[in-house]
Amino acid sequence: MKMKQYKIILSIFIILALLSGCSQRFSEVMLIENEPLAEQRHIFLSVYGYKADALNLTAIESILDRYMEQNPDIIVTYEGVKGIDYWNALERRAQANGLDDVFMVDHDRVIKLAEQEKLADLSGLPTIEKYQDKMKEQFIGEDGSVYFLPSCVSAYGLYINYDLLEEHGQKVPENWSEFMEVCQYFADQGSAPIVANNYTSLRTLIVGKSLYSVYQKDSAAAIEAFNRTPAELANTLRPGIELVEQMIDRKWIDCEEVSVTNPTSDDLKLFVSGDRPFMVTGCWATSRVADMEPGFSYGVHPFPILDDGSVLIIDANTCISANADSEHLEEVMQLVECITQPDSIWEYCESQSSYTPLQDDRVPTDQTILPASECLESGRIVIGSDCRLNLPLDTALSEITKQMLNEMSADEAVTLLDQLLAQ
Repeated sequence: MKMKQYKIILSIFIILALLSGCSQRFSEVMLIENEPLAEQRHIFLSVYGYKADALNLTAIESILDRYMEQNPDIIVTYEGVKGIDYWNALERRAQANGLDDVFMVDHDRVIKLAEQEKLADLSGLPTIEKYQDKMKEQFIGEDGSVYFLPSCVSAYGLYINYDLLEEHGQKVPENWSEFMEVCQYFADQGSAPIVANNYTSLRTLIVGKSLYSVYQKDSAAAIEAFNRTPAELANTLRPGIELVEQMIDRKWIDCEEVSVTNPTSDDLKLFVSGDRPFMVTGCWATSRVADMEPGFSYGVHPFPILDDGSVLIIDANTCISANADSEHLEEVMQLVECITQPDSIWEYCESQSSYTPLQDDRVPTDQTILPASECLESGRIVIGSDCRLNLPLDTALSEITKQMLNEMSADEAVTLLDQLLAQ
């Protein structure tokens, strides 16, 4: 029986609480469900993720459809939840031993769930050999184990409103000195020039400013040293922390606004309003910005935060793991293999305006991110959430930036970061 004989039901609904009444914000949930014929027996697999946008869902549905056509006795359902509610629900499911068969993870959750032996080892999958070497470094453990696989390489960049810069006689900044000049110009006009969110924006700038030199040499040795001595990492990140402090002191960002700005939502609305020259977020947001029909031309550039140029922050992203306790582990492995096939990976990357993690020279067709792509090709990159770090860096940086928005100094932030990394 082919997948086309199933009825695909796409439904978006708003819920006040997810699994429990803990969340006070609304969450958008997307379900992709399949209704099999009553007389046929099936194996049911569930996939849980934080992608719930139309383009992403189209790609995800196509990939799962392909798998079910190849395996007509298996039905796969996908549930997508946006924002922080996804991570809250994932942690509750893990605590209750109710993880889905396949689910999306990030750096800090992989560390935690692997320690709890909740992640299946994917090292036997043949698709692993198709990944780029720099991506293999991210997910192959020292003992050869593999607890997640990335579906794309995401980039974080600086969205620039070209028309607004031209209107004010400002040029596109290409280094830290030029960026300071443009930001101060708009700040002097009474407008915070940079749209940001506390979820990823500020910590991305910290890492990019501080770790560029690390990734221009033997990053493996440096990361090994950070794992041994977390205080060394905290001190290495000081230049980026001081950069954020400078942005706050010079009113390049609105601290109150940043604290409450929902990522890839409120920040996009602020940028599309047209009176702010810059926004810090991921390249994957370009399709959402386009759908909002901004009345100006824009592009995504690397961050001009280095004395001699710019840097692009990348991550192995939309990482998927498998439930080690799944009742259908063999079928789950087959599903993960299907999701990580070259055609599936490329289809998903295109929907994300992201880069392939495979040994493939294709680049996204989205021309908006061309300046960022040029930086990637030249090797001026930093990995934002390096999975070789055995430290909860993302969580720690999110906490210190939150505190800095509430007037914590750079010195105090470095001390707090040291404490958080050592826990």
